[in-house]
Amino acid sequence: MFGKVKENHFQASLFTVVNCDSCFLYQLHNYSRTSPGLNQSTNMAKQFLQKGTDEREKVNKVVRFKNIAETYIPTKTKWGFLKGHFKLPKRATRDRWIHDETFHDAVAGLLVTAQLFAVMPVCGITAKHPKALHFSWTSKRAIYTYAVCLGTIFFVATAIVRFFMKSFNFTRMTVVFFYTYNLYGLFCFIRVAQKWPALMCKWYQAEQQLPQSSNILERGALAKKIQLLSMGVLTMSLSEHLLSIIAAVYYTPNCPEIPDPLDKFFKTNFIFIFHYFSYNKISGFMVKFINAISTFVWSYIDLFVVIISIGLSHTFQRINEYLMKHKREKMTEQFWAEQRQNYRNICELVQHVDDTISVITMLSISNNLFYICVSILNSMNSHPSVAHTLYFWLGLAFLISRTLAVTMYSAQVNDESKRPIEVLRTIPRDGWCLEAKRFTEEVVNDTVALTGMKFFNMTRKLILKVTGSIITYELVLIQFHQEEQAEVDLCRMRRT
Repeated sequence: MFGKVKENHFQASLFTVVNCDSCFLYQLHNYSRTSPGLNQSTNMAKQFLQKGTDEREKVNKVVRFKNIAETYIPTKTKWGFLKGHFKLPKRATRDRWIHDETFHDAVAGLLVTAQLFAVMPVCGITAKHPKALHFSWTSKRAIYTYAVCLGTIFFVATAIVRFFMKSFNFTRMTVVFFYTYNLYGLFCFIRVAQKWPALMCKWYQAEQQLPQSSNILERGALAKKIQLLSMGVLTMSLSEHLLSIIAAVYYTPNCPEIPDPLDKFFKTNFIFIFHYFSYNKISGFMVKFINAISTFVWSYIDLFVVIISIGLSHTFQRINEYLMKHKREKMTEQFWAEQRQNYRNICELVQHVDDTISVITMLSISNNLFYICVSILNSMNSHPSVAHTLYFWLGLAFLISRTLAVTMYSAQVNDESKRPIEVLRTIPRDGWCLEAKRFTEEVVNDTVALTGMKFFNMTRKLILKVTGSIITYELVLIQFHQEEQAEVDLCRMRRT
C-alpha cells in the first residue's frame, strides 16, 4: 500500500515545469533507486516528455503541463491576430548558414542589396538552386526598376537641356555624363537580368563537375570573400556620398530669401532641375532619392565586374588546387582527359559570361577613365572648405581603388587560366600522354579572359594602357583648363 501511494505521488509530482520566455526547464525529482515502480514511471515520463515536445513543435507555442494525465494547452501569443496576414520570418536553420561553394549561393546577398536600388530585377535569387531563378517583365522588382528608370530619364533630359541652352561648361557636361551613364547602366542590368537564370544554371552545372571540397570552411570561402568585399565597397560608397552631402550643406549659401536649410540644400544641389521646375519638399526628396540610386549604380557597376571576376577565378582555382595535389605524379590518360574537359567547361563558361556582361565591363572601364581625368583636372581648382577638400581626395582615392580592383580582379581570370601549365610541365616522361599534350596546347595557346565588348582583353597589360591613356588625356585637358564660376544666383535661383 505504501509503495502504491508513493508511486502515485511520484507520478503527480514527476515534473516541475518552469515556464519562461524562450524555454522550458524540466526538473526531475530524485527518488531512491529502491522505490517500487521507478522504472515504469521513468518510461512513462520519457514518453510524455517526447509527446509534449512533438506537440509543441507542431504549434510553435507555449505548452503548460499540470500532471501526467493532461495534454498540452497551447497559449495565445501576443501577436497571434497577425497570423494569416503577414509572413513572419522563419527561424534560422543550420542549412541557411552553410554554403555549397556555388557562385549562385555566394552572390545572393549582394543581389538582394542591389534590388533595393532597382538593379538586377531577378526573382528567386535567395533559392538554393538556380532553377528557381526567373525573370518577369511584370514583377514588382521590374516595375520598381521601370519607375527609377523614368526618374533617371527625367534627370538626363533636364541636364541635356541645360547643357545646350548655355555655352560649353565642363561641369554641366559631367552632370550629363553621370546620369546618362547610370541610365544606360540600369538598362544593361535589365538585359543581364533576362539572361541571368540561364547563365546561373550553366555556371552551376560547370561547378558540379569540379572537385568538391569536404571542408565546410572551404565551401564558404567564396561567399565570405564576396560578402566582405561587397561590404567594403558599399561602405566606402556610402561614406563618400555622406561626405558629399556634408560638403554641400557646408557650402550652401546664407540666403535670407530661403530660410529653410532643407530647401536651400535641394535647390543649390539640383540647379539643373529646380532652375526650370517649381520646387516643393516632396519633389526635393524624390530628386534626392533618384540621385542616391544613381550614386549606388555608379559604384555597383564596378563591384559587379569584380564579383563576376572573383567567381570565375574561383572555378579555375578549384581545378588548379586539385592538379597541384598530383604535381610530378604519373597519372592515367583518363585522369588528364577528365581534367581537360573540366578546364574546357570553365573556358566555355567564361565565354558565355563575357557575352552577357561585356557591355557592363566596357561601361566600367570607360567611366573610370573619364572620371579619373576629371578629378585630376579638378585637383588644380581651389576648394572652399576642408569638407570639400576631404570629399574630393577621398573620392579620388576611392575611384582609383575601384579602377585598380576592376582591372586586377578581371586580369586574375586570365592568370588562373594559365596556372595549369605549372603542373603539366612537371609530368614525368613515362606519364606523358596524348590527353596531357592536348591539355598543354589549350592552356598555352588559348586566351581566356573577360573583354570590353571584344575591343580589349582584361589582362594585366591593360593597367599600363589605361595609365598611359589617362596621362595623355590629362595633358590635353590641362591646356584648356580654366576654373569655372557659378552661373546662377543660388539664393534667388535665377541667371546672373
